[in-house]
Amino acid sequence: MRRSFLSGFDEILPYVIVDVELAEQPELRTLGRLLDGPDVPLAIGAAVQVAFEDREPGVSIPAFTLAGRP
Repeated sequence: MRRSFLSGFDEILPYVIVDVELAEQPELRTLGRLLDGPDVPLAIGAAVQVAFEDREPGVSIPAFTLAGRP
């Protein structure tokens, strides 16, 4: 994303949104921000793991990182 449509996300532009299908429940999909940054090499089908991003005190949202990265 190069333009944020939600308040509170302007300071982290640009960022990558990923569409994730859960391995534990095929066909269940969710969207989230990729925390690895906008320049990380991506591929369709790449494995990710969930992380929780603290946006405000008491507010955490699910986000993702590429699996197997240090």
